[in-house]
Amino acid sequence: MTTSKILVLITGANQGIGFAVAQQLASSGKFHVLVGARTTLKAEAAVKELESDAVDKSALTPITIDVTDDASIAAAAQTVSETFGRLDILINNAGIAQTPATTLREQYQQVFDVNVFGIVLVMDTFLPLLRASTYPDRRIVNVTSGQGLISRAGHKDHPASAKTYFIPDYRSSKAAVNMITVAHAVKLADEKIAVIAAAPGYCRTSINGGQGVKEASDGARVIVRAATEGDPEKLSGTFVADEQWSLGW
Repeated sequence: MTTSKILVLITGANQGIGFAVAQQLASSGKFHVLVGARTTLKAEAAVKELESDAVDKSALTPITIDVTDDASIAAAAQTVSETFGRLDILINNAGIAQTPATTLREQYQQVFDVNVFGIVLVMDTFLPLLRASTYPDRRIVNVTSGQGLISRAGHKDHPASAKTYFIPDYRSSKAAVNMITVAHAVKLADEKIAVIAAAPGYCRTSINGGQGVKEASDGARVIVRAATEGDPEKLSGTFVADEQWSLGW
């Protein structure tokens, strides 16, 4: 299969913000969206649901990718390589906030396995496909959170400081995502591959039990903007968000 559309892979695209990102990209008609999910059943179900909003139903492809499983990541990259031979934009959206862990060590391990190690391994595995692309605006977007800003966590008067929302496992995982993003932005600058951190804000999704001040579609627009708009050289290594914290990293 070949496609003349911009080829985008979204991890964790079967629900919540990731699904809303896929929905917005598919409805534009400009993109071929690779809908990533942990199981084939979930990926195919998401594609079926997305078809009603897609300009081109053939521009939706289910991709099985479990970011906690190295073999699954490698198999997904092989599928994309054999089917398309390239990748233009990678959106690392898959993430968790809570775990069923029974010990503190397990709790941190599970959060970091998805939110940090998953992003690093997906980026590294798909980088050859990004390098194989001739698309002039190649980007990697890592979905982060304002909760990962150290300045915000430690600001005693900020309404979302660690005093109000402790969650050190989630906060530290997103702080790691921010550093990983900046380091890769520097590393890939000469190759003209932008690496951007995007914070969708506090959205109502299953990851937080339906809490939040924004709809998933509102948060998704931030990620879509980071992936498709603006000057990539100026955006690479930056933190994109609607909310203005102005407290620094």
